[in-house]
Amino acid sequence: MRLVRLGAFVGSVVLLVATTVSMVTQRAQRSDEQEARAVATVTVVDQAVDSVIVRALAVVDAAGADSDPTSLGRSFGSGAEACIFVESEARCSGPDLGTSSAFGVAVAESAERSIPVVIVDDTTDAILAVDRGESTAALRIPAELLLGARALDTVDRNDATASVRLFSEVVATDGRALDRSGPTPTDGRLVVVDTMPLPADGGSVRVTVSVSDAAGLADGGLALYVLLLSLSTVLMALAGWTFLLDRRNLERRAATDELTGLPNRREFERQTEEALLAAERFGTGVCVMLIDLNGFKQINDTLGHQFGDLVLRAAAKRLREAVRDSDVVGRWGGDEFVILLPGLQDASSVRSSAERIGGVLSDTPIAGDVSIGAAIGAALFPRHGATLDELIRNADEAMYEAKTTGVMHRLATPLGSTSRRSDTSDPTGRYSGPDRRRSTADDVESV
Repeated sequence: MRLVRLGAFVGSVVLLVATTVSMVTQRAQRSDEQEARAVATVTVVDQAVDSVIVRALAVVDAAGADSDPTSLGRSFGSGAEACIFVESEARCSGPDLGTSSAFGVAVAESAERSIPVVIVDDTTDAILAVDRGESTAALRIPAELLLGARALDTVDRNDATASVRLFSEVVATDGRALDRSGPTPTDGRLVVVDTMPLPADGGSVRVTVSVSDAAGLADGGLALYVLLLSLSTVLMALAGWTFLLDRRNLERRAATDELTGLPNRREFERQTEEALLAAERFGTGVCVMLIDLNGFKQINDTLGHQFGDLVLRAAAKRLREAVRDSDVVGRWGGDEFVILLPGLQDASSVRSSAERIGGVLSDTPIAGDVSIGAAIGAALFPRHGATLDELIRNADEAMYEAKTTGVMHRLATPLGSTSRRSDTSDPTGRYSGPDRRRSTADDVESV
């Protein structure tokens, strides 16, 4: 009986240690995901604000003496106001914008520069776009209309909050197009603040986005008991989870891979190019992962191509379920998949994502009694490349190194490393495929 009690005690200690390790790991992972979600959300909001400002300048620039101020204001939403001034006559969709002090400043600035200008109107918490020509066009847009429907939808989907504040003075940005602080934990939330100067020193726009910082697990006796029980049934739970997942039927698009339902290579390239442009403008990170299924050729040879197609469809489904809503999973070709993860910019976040993705693929049999693993290569923008071709080339080298050394994942070697293998290129300089020559483990660094 003493041996039984001792065994039960040792088992309880082991289980308690395992529970503690699991809680710490999950907390770190959730914290990384929340930071990436906050950065991805503020990036979308920044783009929306910048788009409205650019469009406002274009609208007043194109407006003429015969333009309808009501139509000009309505195009930016309820609350936006416009005026057309021809000599001493003013036609306005609402209040006369010419009576504000900001209007006089904007007119003088536009006349001096011979271009449309935008400045902050402190009295109404709005931006004022003005073009001084033969006729003068003025457009006032309140701060709340700078977000736009797409940005608000992203804020809602990411369970975030967003606000825009305007300043008539230019807030210091150290010469950069964007000044960012955060993500910073504040009152139970992760807060990211971006400050953007308006063109021609017209003021500043400050965008604040926050998401919940509740990275810890639920406490209490019942929650701890459920967690302990789940450790012993995790494989069964994963199997049930994958079996009961809601299978939504989506409209097939021209940019979709016919077999897996994922974005095909062309669509993935398009979305990645957009993500890289946004990352370059706002100074954010982007991660590209290339995933190769281990042993897939043997599955095709021994069980047939139909079973191989089943494995590819199942792998695609698991990969999509393993990433965030803002991530993009595509089929690169054959048994290779590619994942775009906006907002990831450090090795620890990449490691957490790669381990989660690899685990989802290999924890349970993927079809029948067949299990499959994967080799994952990752590359970060701009550390491992400024273009998709460079990122894919370097991710492919890291993936091949992971496969040949028997590890699940690798991070690419930074640009400029003297130990890089030679590139494989076509005459145009575009990457055409992997360089499958063996190298030492020092050629790439582990994630």
